[in-house]
Amino acid sequence: MNIIRLHSTNDPLFPVFERLYRSSFPEFEQRTVEHQAKGLTADNYFLQCYMENELFVGFVAYWAFDDYLYIEHYAISDKVRGQGYGTRLLGEFIAGTDKTVILEIDPVVDEISQKRLRFYRALGFVENDYVHVHPPYQHKFHGHTLKVLSSGSAISEAKYQNFNHDLHHVVMEK
Repeated sequence: MNIIRLHSTNDPLFPVFERLYRSSFPEFEQRTVEHQAKGLTADNYFLQCYMENELFVGFVAYWAFDDYLYIEHYAISDKVRGQGYGTRLLGEFIAGTDKTVILEIDPVVDEISQKRLRFYRALGFVENDYVHVHPPYQHKFHGHTLKVLSSGSAISEAKYQNFNHDLHHVVMEK
């Protein structure tokens, strides 16, 4: 798979990314185009699109910090969903770093959210028991409760507090 890092909303792949992004996440979990453009100016923000030949497979939007990577958004194109690309992409992403990978999922309340948790567990993610409210992306929304997962093992209280601080003061500010 080819990995293409987007650097601005003017990149030719940005509209392809944006279609999948907008269809994969509810509006309250989305950056606006302006917020996305601002994020792309940060050296530690990576918006990576994955291509197989000419086929857009999906994307990972993540932040690199000193001792962990935070996957802010991740989605696989519905054209290839169920064909192992999600497992392959995320598996290679995790294998490509010696840092802990942190991500968030919706609370497990139904079969779809249970399936999502099983997917991440199969890749080596574990649940963390911290009460976690993700700050709103837009002023018209409120924060929303999410479950924090981390690769390999649970994170310490200090690492969680560091992540939560970075989320509020770096990720959401860019």
